[in-house]
Amino acid sequence: MSYGVDQIKGQISAKGGIARGNIFRVKLPSLPGASATEVNLLCTKVNLPGKQVLTYDREIGMKREKIAYGFVHDDITMSFLLLNDYGIKKYFETWQSLAVNTDTYELGYKNEYSFTIQVEQLRKGVGLPVYSTALGIPKLPSEIQNRLPKIGPFDFAQGQFDLNFLTGDQVVYTCTLFEAFPTTMMAVELANDQEGLMELTVAMSYTKWTSETKQATPGLDFAKSQIGTLLTKLF
Repeated sequence: MSYGVDQIKGQISAKGGIARGNIFRVKLPSLPGASATEVNLLCTKVNLPGKQVLTYDREIGMKREKIAYGFVHDDITMSFLLLNDYGIKKYFETWQSLAVNTDTYELGYKNEYSFTIQVEQLRKGVGLPVYSTALGIPKLPSEIQNRLPKIGPFDFAQGQFDLNFLTGDQVVYTCTLFEAFPTTMMAVELANDQEGLMELTVAMSYTKWTSETKQATPGLDFAKSQIGTLLTKLF
């Protein structure tokens, strides 16, 4: 069966568009004396967890087949931009010290150093043309259009309606990791020829993870119904 371009576009639109890996956020816990606000904002990379099914080979005559006997989760890694106060590095040093105190050689209980963390992938922002029959707004002369302000989601000068106004930051996929804690804080390299921004990479271990998928983008009918209410209030 062959599919036309319109069918492919329709499928993509019906599913809320193509997922964008560069639109995400992480939610890490605040620690005693260490807030997670800056850490969450400066996360530049994170990988979603995977799962490997463990197998062994069983031979029956000349036939060999794999038999599952368990599974294992791989650690995830996160990278963060470092600021000149090295606050993010101190945050993870504080977190690791809850597990192993390198000064006193004391070990913490797991419920003291493991926390629930989340990785959320967000939808790409959506904009619709303001001057269209779909929204019921006729196109205005340019000399009038350019003098109109931006009111709420309506940018009359640019001719755009921001659909994010109706939906806010929409989460399309949430991955929750339970009993997570940083096992490895990678070394940060300093070099004379290094011109880029400095990043800290951390490996996180966890006991299990769950995921939740949500519908991302409302349909045009929903947008039109909300737009009608807005237009009544604005005009």
